[in-house]
Amino acid sequence: MKSAILSVLCLATLTVQAQKKPLDHTVYDQWQSIGNTVLSPKGNVLTYEICPQEGDTTLIVRNNRNGRQLEIPRGCRARILDNEEAVICMIKPFFKDIREAKIKKTKADNMPKDSLAIISLPSFNVRKFAAVKSFQLGLRGTKAVAFLSSDTILIPKKERKDKDFGSPLLIYNLQGGHIDTLRHVAEYTFDREGKLMAYTLKEGKNRQMAAIYDVNSRQNILQSDTMAFVSLPTFNKQGTEALFLSANDTLSSGSKHCSLWLANIHNSTLKCLTTPENRKNMPEGWGLTENSSPQFSHNGQHIFTGIQPFQAPRDTTLVPFETAELDIWNYNAPELPPMTKVNLKRDQKRTCLASVDHDGTLHPLTTSFYDHLSLIDRGDAPLVLSTDMTAAMVSTQWDEQPILTASLVNIANGTRTEVTKARFERVVPSTKGRFLAWFDLTRHHWMLYDVNRKTTRNLTEGLKENFWNEEDDHPMLPEAYGIGGWTADDKYLLLYDRYDIWAFSTTDGKAQCLTRGEGRKHQRTYRYIDTRSKDDDPGILKEEKLLLSVFDNKTKERGISTTTLNGALKDITLEGYSQTSFMKARETDVYAYRRGNFQHPMDIYLTKGLRSSQQLSHINPQQQDYLWGTAELFHWNAYDGTLLDGLLYKPENFDPEKKYPVMIYFYEKRSDNLYAYYPVAPSRSIINIPFFVSRGYVVFVPDIVYRPGTPGESAYNCIVSGAEALAQNSWIDRENMAIQGQSWGGYQVAYLITRTNLFKAAGAGAPVSNMTSAYGGIRWESGMSRQFQYEQSQSRIGRDLWHGIELYMENSPLFKLPEVQTPVLIMHNDNDGAVPWYQGIEMFMGLRRLGKPAWLLEYNNEAHNLKERRNCKDLSIRLQQFFDHYLKGAPAPAWMTRGVPTLRKGQYFGFETE
Repeated sequence: MKSAILSVLCLATLTVQAQKKPLDHTVYDQWQSIGNTVLSPKGNVLTYEICPQEGDTTLIVRNNRNGRQLEIPRGCRARILDNEEAVICMIKPFFKDIREAKIKKTKADNMPKDSLAIISLPSFNVRKFAAVKSFQLGLRGTKAVAFLSSDTILIPKKERKDKDFGSPLLIYNLQGGHIDTLRHVAEYTFDREGKLMAYTLKEGKNRQMAAIYDVNSRQNILQSDTMAFVSLPTFNKQGTEALFLSANDTLSSGSKHCSLWLANIHNSTLKCLTTPENRKNMPEGWGLTENSSPQFSHNGQHIFTGIQPFQAPRDTTLVPFETAELDIWNYNAPELPPMTKVNLKRDQKRTCLASVDHDGTLHPLTTSFYDHLSLIDRGDAPLVLSTDMTAAMVSTQWDEQPILTASLVNIANGTRTEVTKARFERVVPSTKGRFLAWFDLTRHHWMLYDVNRKTTRNLTEGLKENFWNEEDDHPMLPEAYGIGGWTADDKYLLLYDRYDIWAFSTTDGKAQCLTRGEGRKHQRTYRYIDTRSKDDDPGILKEEKLLLSVFDNKTKERGISTTTLNGALKDITLEGYSQTSFMKARETDVYAYRRGNFQHPMDIYLTKGLRSSQQLSHINPQQQDYLWGTAELFHWNAYDGTLLDGLLYKPENFDPEKKYPVMIYFYEKRSDNLYAYYPVAPSRSIINIPFFVSRGYVVFVPDIVYRPGTPGESAYNCIVSGAEALAQNSWIDRENMAIQGQSWGGYQVAYLITRTNLFKAAGAGAPVSNMTSAYGGIRWESGMSRQFQYEQSQSRIGRDLWHGIELYMENSPLFKLPEVQTPVLIMHNDNDGAVPWYQGIEMFMGLRRLGKPAWLLEYNNEAHNLKERRNCKDLSIRLQQFFDHYLKGAPAPAWMTRGVPTLRKGQYFGFETE
């Protein structure tokens, strides 16, 4: 009887499995992810979005006390009031309506509009407002929400007679439900507590005004004169003062010459702090402009603003067709013309920091745009930190670790005290600004500077543990493992070694291992998870329980742990799942986070006290209808004897008696991602692992270890040895293995097919084929030179072109293309901002000249990785067809055999087979 029952169960299981189908290109849009999670301060309310890749999102509003939840179709951008009495969100139009409007080429003003929803808690009653452009409420506000709406029904009847509504702003009282209306509003914002609202009015081209509205009295308590330009006032944290700019310049080009105003809320007065005529301390031709963005320090006692050279109005007497247009490349200019072009809009708005006394005196703190100033203690400290790379700008063309100067600048007078001049990672001020810490790249140690004593000490030289990355294989100075943060009282600095977290005393320099050496003992990496919001007081509190991530470097398992400043370590979980996006309720020990692995989507979980977790979402239920797969570690020895890890993905219902074709994808090291979830999605550049596994491929992802000067041979040493080791298994179809990679991976694909005929087919995305020509090229997206990349960064050559020409040629696939026997599909797009497009062309032209089977996909106006979803779907189909043809014997599609005629471009795609 028992045997009969087991037979029935097995038959049922096989029937269910047989009903599963392989993934295809129709499934992408429905695949979901969790987005925009918000947790209320007391942890009783949670909101999150369930987002399909294409289509309508769903906002979930959950009462964590009783588990009740409300679904808001198309809801997004939710805010939870601090008192947990309401949730406010936007509601997008139907995706199909937006699509239809785009097809009809509907004008922007007539496109479907968003709505606003106010959800009362705990009743879940919903009130909606139509045609809403945006909404605002105070960071801690609970009294009112303001929103811009073009729905005239909301305007009182007596005011509707006047058709000049301007941009109506509605202020909805969350307690009483009454609505006030302001017209012609351009911008608006609340103070921190949501009791005051600042806004700007714009009536006509050159008539602007700033005002401050009181939520309680429901009227303006302060209003500026009408100017040609005013900026949106910025409140201090206390809500007692505000800053704004004004100007009477009416020209449409050039800088506005601005005055700075201080608004006193208590007595409803305005004070002009400085005018364009105030030239004291200012460089010639500099001043406040519309880009100056004045701000208060956290305690409101200091005022900062930006200054910049005034830009002259456009010269309308010049005739464009009679005026030369050229770029002049200067050998000692700090930036190359391509960089200045890319950064033009940024540079037009870029300012240098200045402090402002309450009597209006300006103190420029720098006049170099390459001198990066940062506030200390949120601007409350009397000093700001300067990291000046002005003198190093030219050398950044080839040197990623130039000598920089760190200084402290007095905000009262602009005087400077140099702290260090060295090759260092960024300087990090302590919470209250009493100390500075940085990692000295040359010494390989963390340094601590005492601001008051003006002394520097080496923090880590007395420890046997290394605090620099021991595994970094780039030909450059090794960088630090990182910093965990400072305590709120400046007494301790948290630093990382390879495995553990250390607390260093700033008083005596003594170190305490907060993870008690458990990381090094078990080869587990502990790292601090900072769950504080930006508005929280900075710094780790003495009594705080520190949430830590845990990663087992051997098993690749992940988990969470806690510790305290006295080293009370407590492991909570270590499992075959990834846990990410931790969020803590501000006032209680409630956390929300995402959890998943290769087989389980990244759903959202809730836990109180980190004791046990509750799964809240169950996204992608359709996944159970499709064949999926499993993930495991694979170990082998490279040709040079190095023990390596890789990831091996096997199809669902894997049968060791069968033989499987193999797709090999690689990019640096990927084995730490054993428990990562990969949604089914159209490809931006690389194979989608679940897609190929579902369709009967084994996918192998090998780690790569590099030796400086030999990136190509390093890839051969690791990848080909891994493929050979994998092929020793009887279930691997050795005759049908392929490789695919993008960018740096694309380069390695191009190199490998010149070194081995092991692979039946290859896919190279955006490959560098000729390092000698690529070395002198430009990364067009940033405008940067590519030289640093070859000498120190990913390409790992370690020398400049003239002192290492043989290395550049040996590592360039272009010079070895006659050796290629592997069919290759290249993708290189004409707007690639990372790898110059001509690199893919050089490779293709060489293969074409030699009569080698090669195809080049060039997506027009596309970037390094595809951005347009329509192109991603197209690439996904072509990747599948290409590899199916060579590895599974599928018929070749027409685009491979006959091509796609230019005359039919955009109408015919050649997907059909012969």
